[in-house]
Amino acid sequence: MHSPQANLSGLVIKQEANFYSVALGERVYLCSMRANLKKAGENIRVGDRVQLEELDAERPVIAELLPRQSVLHKPAVANVDQVLIVMSCLQPDFNPMLIDRLLLAVLWEGLQPVICVSKADLMDEELAEWIQEEYAVFPLLMVSAESGAGLDNLRQQLMQRVSVLAGASGVGKSSLVNQLNAELQLATGEVNQKLGSGKHTTRHVSLHRIDHQGQSGWVADSPGFSALQLPPLEPVQLGNYYPEFAPWLGQCAFGDCLHEQPDGDCAVQAGIDTDTERYYNYLRLLDEVQTQHRQRRDSSSKTEALTKRAVGKNQREQVLKLGTEGRARSRRTQRQLIEQVGNWAELDEDLLETLNPDEWRI
Repeated sequence: MHSPQANLSGLVIKQEANFYSVALGERVYLCSMRANLKKAGENIRVGDRVQLEELDAERPVIAELLPRQSVLHKPAVANVDQVLIVMSCLQPDFNPMLIDRLLLAVLWEGLQPVICVSKADLMDEELAEWIQEEYAVFPLLMVSAESGAGLDNLRQQLMQRVSVLAGASGVGKSSLVNQLNAELQLATGEVNQKLGSGKHTTRHVSLHRIDHQGQSGWVADSPGFSALQLPPLEPVQLGNYYPEFAPWLGQCAFGDCLHEQPDGDCAVQAGIDTDTERYYNYLRLLDEVQTQHRQRRDSSSKTEALTKRAVGKNQREQVLKLGTEGRARSRRTQRQLIEQVGNWAELDEDLLETLNPDEWRI
């Protein structure tokens, strides 16, 4: 018989089947979920804070799931404090459009983005200055797993936070984590020299502890974090996710200004430098957001028209059911297209525009 112990709060750092690795102090416990939580349909994710009981038992139990501050669905991580957008300067080349898509995705989730430029040992001074100018409104780190440059600054950024690494394959995410924690040996992949892209080596979401100067933080090198599909924004909302626009938002002549027409009525255009890659990418993303907005509107109008033509309760239910099945088939087809591509970082712009799932998930 086990002696009673007070409930203790721990952090879920890994899940395998029906068991959870929970960090509590300096120890990690392999735990199971209490039956009443399973019956209640609780879905415990990596990053969750949980209350443990029976620590002296062979298999401690998770007795309670504590309230979450945030939830990401893909990757499935809870209570994330920041997202480190990792982008290599070379091999593969620095990709401003992908950075801007990821920044938009992270900000839409209400999380703090931090840009981390990897393989800094390959970067020349001109490229370094350009990146610093283009992304001056965001926290920016330049690091090298090869030389160790910038790693202490990165460690400090991770302390007392739960962080997720995001970025294309082959940019060195796993290599960075290996350097930050000498006990880890995460698999790393080579870059395809012909395509300039890499192969995803991370298969499961897990948190890794990073220690620095008496503090600790947790970082997830996870599969599946992408910005292939933009969030379901209204076109007029896009500018709200550009911090450099903030001083001039609300000062344009028209309340629905999209900050795209050089007509003298846009305070944002008058205030910012429009001769930048980031503003050019804003216009490209705006066009994509407008296209998606029209598609959602047309889809909604089509569904409404179908239901209005129904006569009688039973026929109305039939039409609604057929419409739902059609949308489900469409989503399955689009997901299959993405899966067939394999590595979304290799997609060209034309193919990106043809993939438009109704359900957007980060």
